[in-house]
Amino acid sequence: MKPYFSNVSDFVQMGGHGAFVWACYSITFVVIAVLIWHAISERTSTIVRLQRQANTTKKTDRLTNKQRKELGTGAPR
Repeated sequence: MKPYFSNVSDFVQMGGHGAFVWACYSITFVVIAVLIWHAISERTSTIVRLQRQANTTKKTDRLTNKQRKELGTGAPR
């Protein structure tokens, strides 16, 4: 049984279609890499935004409790 590609040069050229094949592989790799990067970036951004929102909510709750004490309205509901 004879292999289809007898050397590395034949494998790279792929019978004259190598440029198209390797271009498709390259484009696919780049698109997948960008999608992975974007997903990680969005996840990180969402986590940071939620942490900021939680901290803002805690500060608002403290301010509200302080105001209630000053007004003498009792414990928060």
